Amino acid sequence: MWPEVGLKMNFIDYWTCLRMGYPSKGSLTYNLRGSFSFEQGAEFENRVRDRFGDLSRMCCLDLGCGPGETVIARDILRLPWQRLISIDAFGPYVEKIRMKSSGAKQHDIHHLRVENPFSFLEGVDVDLVLLIDVLEHLVRRDALKLLCRLEKKARCGVVLFSPTGQVRQGALDGNRFQRHRSFWEADDWLRLGYDVEVYEKFHGHLDPPETAAWAIKAFSS
Repeated sequence: MWPEVGLKMNFIDYWTCLRMGYPSKGSLTYNLRGSFSFEQGAEFENRVRDRFGDLSRMCCLDLGCGPGETVIARDILRLPWQRLISIDAFGPYVEKIRMKSSGAKQHDIHHLRVENPFSFLEGVDVDLVLLIDVLEHLVRRDALKLLCRLEKKARCGVVLFSPTGQVRQGALDGNRFQRHRSFWEADDWLRLGYDVEVYEKFHGHLDPPETAAWAIKAFSS
């Protein structure tokens, strides 16, 4: 049975907003299908530099990093972070990313569940947290709880990328963590204070094509 997500605020969302201090609603940009290229929708470096500045001074936590084979994942790996911490729960993905080169001055790779990396991060100053195609793989309650804790940990901000709407997916690559366990809409992140850029029918390889969105929250210094 697939999970359902409505747009009305439920108790779990209310609790999350309470813990986040009732943030002001974020801004929304909606890009219609045909008005952008795949490269524009997937672009990572300039999108993040424009919001957070010099990445070479940052410690970046990439939760659910995967094997490092998507367009976005390859960008994350090649950038000159001060420190890049890659975490994934699936052993074969961890082994694959260990074999890839990185532009970071220091690259730490860990085989851990993404829901609770905080004991490992004790004493680590994390500037930026990335959750690229991660939230949809978690139960909604766990995803929102994780966001609350990550916002307290990150000094500069949080960057999300996720399909929107009811995108169904089971296990892939023998990886049970690939199953989609929750569905998300732009309004879910807007209510939590994230600026959202929606790219209609971005995932053109799916039938039917599915929409995706970036959601970014930058913290003032």
